[in-house]
Amino acid sequence: MIRTRTIREAAAYFKETDPDTCLTETAIRTLLRTGAVPSARIGKKYLVAIEALEEYLSGAIQKTKAYTPASKPERCWKIQ
Repeated sequence: MIRTRTIREAAAYFKETDPDTCLTETAIRTLLRTGAVPSARIGKKYLVAIEALEEYLSGAIQKTKAYTPASKPERCWKIQ
């Protein structure tokens, strides 16, 4: 079963699991906005699977994707 959380809940989960973690809400938000970790955006909130963050931290997801304005995630819809 996939454990989906908001950014705040994901940061609290990792803080509870490892009190010395450096994974903050800001760090998670940056990973999601740059597309380094897959997520879903519902309204103004991002939802992320804990498993996706754990994969990223373990190195299973490539960490080499650099953020540039051109690599910004595209919207799902286009206004015509």
